Amino acid sequence: MATVLSHWTVVPASGAIPSYQVFTQDLQKPDLDDRQYQVIELQNGLRAIVIRDSSTDKAAACLTIATGSLQDPSDMQGLAHFCEHMITKGSALYPKENDFMSYITSNGGIRNAVTGPSYAYYWFSIGPAQLSGALSRLAAFFHSPLFTPSLTAREIHAVDAESRRNAQNDVRRILQINKELTSPRHPYSQFGTGNHKSLTEAAKRLEKEGRLPAGENTEGDGGPVEREIQRRLVEWWEHEYCAGRMTLAVLGRESLEELTGLVVPLFSPILNRGLDPRPIFKQRIWEPSQTGIIVFLKTVKDMYGLSLDFTLLDQRDNYEMKPAHVLAHFIGHEGPGSVCAYLKKKGWLVSITAAPTTRNNSVQRFRVSCTLTKDGYAHHEHILLAIFNYISLLRTSPLEAYHFEEMSTMAEIRFRFQEKVQPHTYVSGLAYELSESYPPECILSGASLFREWDEALVRETLEALTLGQGRVMLEAREHSEEIVGKDAQWQAERWYGGEYCVRRMDPAFVEKTHAANENRELSLPRPNPYIPTNLAVNTTDVSAPSKSPSCIHRTSTTTLWFKKDDQFWVPKAQIRVDIRSPLAYGTPRQAVLTRLLADLLEDALSEVTYDARLAGLTYSVTNHSRGLLVSVNGYNDKLPDLLQTVMRHLKDLSISPERLKVVAEQAKLHHQNFYLGQPSNLSEEFSRWLLMPVIWTPADKLSEIDLICASDVERHRDALLAKVHLEVLVNGNVEQQQAVDTVRSIEECLDARALAQSESPRLRSLIIPPGANFVMRKVHANSKEANNSLSYSCQFGDVADPSLRPVLEFLVHVMKEPCFTQLRTKEQLGYVVATLLWTVASSTGLSIKIQSSKAPWYLEERVESFLESFRGTLEAMPADVFEAKKEGLVVRKRERAKNLQEESTRFWGYISSGYCDFLRHEMDAEAIRALTREDVLEAFDRYVVPSSGSRSRKKISLHLVSQQVTELTRMTEGAVLVAEDSESLFKASLGCYPAAVPVTPAFVTTHGLL
Repeated sequence: MATVLSHWTVVPASGAIPSYQVFTQDLQKPDLDDRQYQVIELQNGLRAIVIRDSSTDKAAACLTIATGSLQDPSDMQGLAHFCEHMITKGSALYPKENDFMSYITSNGGIRNAVTGPSYAYYWFSIGPAQLSGALSRLAAFFHSPLFTPSLTAREIHAVDAESRRNAQNDVRRILQINKELTSPRHPYSQFGTGNHKSLTEAAKRLEKEGRLPAGENTEGDGGPVEREIQRRLVEWWEHEYCAGRMTLAVLGRESLEELTGLVVPLFSPILNRGLDPRPIFKQRIWEPSQTGIIVFLKTVKDMYGLSLDFTLLDQRDNYEMKPAHVLAHFIGHEGPGSVCAYLKKKGWLVSITAAPTTRNNSVQRFRVSCTLTKDGYAHHEHILLAIFNYISLLRTSPLEAYHFEEMSTMAEIRFRFQEKVQPHTYVSGLAYELSESYPPECILSGASLFREWDEALVRETLEALTLGQGRVMLEAREHSEEIVGKDAQWQAERWYGGEYCVRRMDPAFVEKTHAANENRELSLPRPNPYIPTNLAVNTTDVSAPSKSPSCIHRTSTTTLWFKKDDQFWVPKAQIRVDIRSPLAYGTPRQAVLTRLLADLLEDALSEVTYDARLAGLTYSVTNHSRGLLVSVNGYNDKLPDLLQTVMRHLKDLSISPERLKVVAEQAKLHHQNFYLGQPSNLSEEFSRWLLMPVIWTPADKLSEIDLICASDVERHRDALLAKVHLEVLVNGNVEQQQAVDTVRSIEECLDARALAQSESPRLRSLIIPPGANFVMRKVHANSKEANNSLSYSCQFGDVADPSLRPVLEFLVHVMKEPCFTQLRTKEQLGYVVATLLWTVASSTGLSIKIQSSKAPWYLEERVESFLESFRGTLEAMPADVFEAKKEGLVVRKRERAKNLQEESTRFWGYISSGYCDFLRHEMDAEAIRALTREDVLEAFDRYVVPSSGSRSRKKISLHLVSQQVTELTRMTEGAVLVAEDSESLFKASLGCYPAAVPVTPAFVTTHGLL
């Protein structure tokens, strides 16, 4: 890390606070940033940044260490990841294995840890008053971890379960094939996640050879193999975890002096072992035989993809110029003249991205990734030539100054008006930036700003983008013989079993990629007309920010909710237009037509609006069960223009049969691939479907796609837009009259009739009858998926019931950690164990989901055993702990939106639900404070506990069964199996909760603004 010693001042030791250094220069900050910062360095080499945010309602911290899976020993791959699991399970100061998780979650926080190739991250957020206790626990992991022997075997199984979860994930499988095709002399070639085999095979080999000491078996230590693994773990930690490799970011309400006074004594005990603070592996990542090749990969899901990878020279010192990002801007451009626009016209491309890899300085690459159509897969060589034609165009074209000026201007605008984000997200980013090579004054800005234009450096970086120095990966579920060749030699990657075949690129083809560009349809981007020029913010004095939008305009067609920004003060706005119609989802065919219309609109606008996206304006068009949602966000200067463009295209779009073919193909693949997803996600979704009166499944929609032509979509569009209700939110740096004018222009554009009130689509939830104990079983579609899943759900009642929500949310809050600790950590049922609030349309309840190699009926038995035992935990909970847990939940409920996007999302959640109860979270927080233990036990007994709630409980579980399960199925006592082929009859037998009724009256006349 570059630094000037004269900019640091030594602070001598004082009492219990050891000596440390303080960086004395000001940091370059965004214009809107009202936080205070101080960069310090401890005597042990740990560098930290403390941030005072006097208005924050959450404190947070992240410790990052420049040690990751690249440091794994070759005979214990996954050891860094295993260390991450073990290190947070107890310390000498806090020996209880679930102490950290319990402390964080009980006090309204969240926590996580991640191990990457070069870094590991440990972060949390928590109520501000509990920052000191959380920091003490975090620091103790790194100066006095226990690495409890009895946990070794269990956490090996947890790592193994995580690996099994990833085994059918295409992203993971492709990544691991990429690693297998890396030089064996480079540690990137190893298996960073690890599994049971990779972590235990070295110890087992020693045991087989009689080279492990027998020792005395201690209860729970797992025996000689696990003791050897634990010994290797401690040895590795002592060799690789060093204070000089650590950076820390801490955010709280306290003063900088107080925050520093917390950090210095807590983190100074971490040892500096004299290691390289930022280790870099400089050997070649690819051998000569591993470049100039094409790798054919077989995917789990039905898809077509192409990626093009190149290695880059070390980019760490180029942060002011960012040459690789400049190249990504050109190659990934989607506007007129771009390679994207050209390939889409050919019908070969769905999307393209280009970017340098980040956060791994030992493996620096530039990647171009393409999602292809089936026809594009067949023409992959033409696609490659088009990409290299564009690269050749870059080499031979003058790079005019406006290109860099636009990038630099937008980067500066984004930085100037950078809004706050969630504290844990912010400290996680800063802890990493602190480890980069920026001077300390550039910690906040180094990754954001383009400071200097260096065309020579851009062109030097461009020279690395040749096929001879790169390689191609072509992805498909099945590869045709015409593409891969008749004599293809398929191999299976060692850890996940992904199949691949490697061929050298034809030298004649490689030579073509070096040729000058002859494609006249390619050109460099033109000047961007959307760069914002009016960045004025109309600020007003307010005693306190408004907590809700106001309904300022209502006609028979439209309801407009509006809020002028009164706290974030950014030149931005968010507009959401929900176009509701019963024709959007009345039948499977209508649902497909609505989806295709949304996709075709985005497809048609992608080239037209790409400049707007670069200039900080974004839009989306999404279909849902009640209609189409159009969203536009960004700098308000030109936001109305973008909205008008989207609405005009929606109204007048001429459907191209060629683009319909592309979009329909992608929709079809999406629906087919849905059933190949993660078991835990699928079981959760299937459970929701059981309570929806009408749901058109992906299978229902698949049968319709091939029967639709372009004229069908146009007729559907015209019918859908002929009679609508518009629900609109305008939030941000916009005046009230501007918002009304914007809505009136939308009404004029659509020229639609109003829906009758009874025509307006409304969402309801089915009612599970009291005393019900339903079970539905489905089989996972992927025969190679070894995991099962259980979604175990207890319905409480109507989500609008203010007496149910507080006690339900409190139960979910207090159950999360004990459920995780018992079912995952202790019983090792699976990697995914979660306690969730279960809301389906107008009903709410509690759900536990588990993904596991064990059968779902066994998982259900274990869940019910936990629920029975947890009643005793609730009953025995000390009064002060009970009150503290309530207060922790209140902290979460009362958490404020951190930026305009979060505020708009919160408002829209209340609007789209139909209740419009914008203060619900505050009312529920006060009700939570008033809860008694008797309230909680009564609800738990009535709605959750299997034994006491046998006549009142409304329970349904979804068993998603792996095709690899061989044991006989069984049912818990009293359970009723709902046959899959009678699902519609089952749903028809159930009643419905009321649909949403607004609780906030709209104080407007039927003719518009009061």
